[in-house]
Amino acid sequence: MAGPLPSVKEPHLAGRWYPVAPAELAQSVRELLAAGGSPRPGVVAVVVPHAAYQYSGPTAAYGFAAAGAGVRRAIVLAPSHFAHFRGAALLPMSGYRTPLGVVPIDAEATAALARVPLVRPNPAVFMREHALEIQLPLLQGLAPGCALVPLLVGSLEPGDAAALAAALRSLLEPGTLLVASSDLTHYGRRFDYLPVPPTDAATVAAAVRRLDEGALEHIVARDADGFVAYVERTGATICGRSPIEVVLRALPAGARGERLAYTTSLDATGDYEHTVSYAAVAFTVVG
Repeated sequence: MAGPLPSVKEPHLAGRWYPVAPAELAQSVRELLAAGGSPRPGVVAVVVPHAAYQYSGPTAAYGFAAAGAGVRRAIVLAPSHFAHFRGAALLPMSGYRTPLGVVPIDAEATAALARVPLVRPNPAVFMREHALEIQLPLLQGLAPGCALVPLLVGSLEPGDAAALAAALRSLLEPGTLLVASSDLTHYGRRFDYLPVPPTDAATVAAAVRRLDEGALEHIVARDADGFVAYVERTGATICGRSPIEVVLRALPAGARGERLAYTTSLDATGDYEHTVSYAAVAFTVVG
């Protein structure tokens, strides 16, 4: 990045992936969260998708609605779609703006994570990334004033996920929500993934669902090793597999997973030659 570093990250998805007008965005978020169901007690982490709201917003809202309005800090782990690096990158700014206002970044937590060898401040990798920003209006609608710890996750070598998870575990306290931002299977030539030929919508939908069910089985069971092995074995194109793995390894003992929603872009568009899957999963600790 050239020039002095700004103190607030400006949005780049407003008007494209979600409404740019504050009143319209606020209404959209209210409607999404209202349709997402009631809060569940003891939610400590969620897995939510990160496509444009017209595609995955309703599914993501199930995850945030389950967490409830008591969230005071969200640690959002998103994959890096455009920049390649090892470990995780922090956004060294004071806030991230959306049309609903500025989400404050937790400076103390960010400073603590910056001391972890695998974590580095790197504002440049956030400039084009969508997987983190798309979650922020939903967080603002759920819990106005909620603080943010933004992390983009790059490539991970063996042991890296466990090391990152240990660092995150030290930040978990009442009111803190772990968020893994990830879509599931990306099917089609555009994604270089064709486990079955694109003959018809039913065939593609069934094949994609089978792939996603296998991944979700490991995610809901908190089986990080099984999830990693499944992705490697099937080649499932789950863009946020690393954030999911880190969150699974960071979960407190006794956390229980629950699948809340599952959809695909095929449901919305009818395009069976290219489709992306979305799921919301919540993890709770009760007692």
